[in-house]
Amino acid sequence: MGGTYLCTNAETGTTVDSASPPAACQSNPGVREVGWVGSGGGYSILFPRPAFQNTLPPGSTYVGSSAGAPGLNTNMRGVPDIAYQASSRTGVLVYMTEPATTTSGTGCGGANPCSIGWYVVGGTSSGSPQWAGLIALADQMAKHDLGYINPALYTIANNPAKYANDYFDVTVGNNQTSTIPGYSASKGWDAVTGLGSPNVANLIPDLIAATP
Repeated sequence: MGGTYLCTNAETGTTVDSASPPAACQSNPGVREVGWVGSGGGYSILFPRPAFQNTLPPGSTYVGSSAGAPGLNTNMRGVPDIAYQASSRTGVLVYMTEPATTTSGTGCGGANPCSIGWYVVGGTSSGSPQWAGLIALADQMAKHDLGYINPALYTIANNPAKYANDYFDVTVGNNQTSTIPGYSASKGWDAVTGLGSPNVANLIPDLIAATP
């Protein structure tokens, strides 16, 4: 799963905020969501490209590497498949119930030691369970286990109308750091945010319909 950053803040709510960090929001006024620098992504050197990745959203190039990053390899598995909000700046509140086991804690509050209380957390490790929750809702609506959904995600995305309705295509941002080369978000599938983040109200019914 890839990660994104929402261009918003507590004051503006769902209104796009192009003034606050990160720089990708500031330099792209009006963009609601950008690729997160901590998002993993790229191309496998071991696993071949699965058949379901042969049907990508129109406009996808299956490329987007920056200087120094591994080059295009259309024969290998590309990741991620999908994305979710992952920045701690626009993270989720988690209540920590386990106190620190050492005097230094585990750094829950940055330089501060952990303690029992509320923390804003981010990362794809917070986005992944939220995606799992969405699929649990889909299973309940379908009244059966949808099982392996990856092919269905791509089948939906290959339909231009459904792709526009069911996903937020993230086309700005990258997962490159000053020391690690990465990839850039682009139209359609990319190696930062995959197919994009979900428009849940539309995606779940279509996912149920597309899953045997």
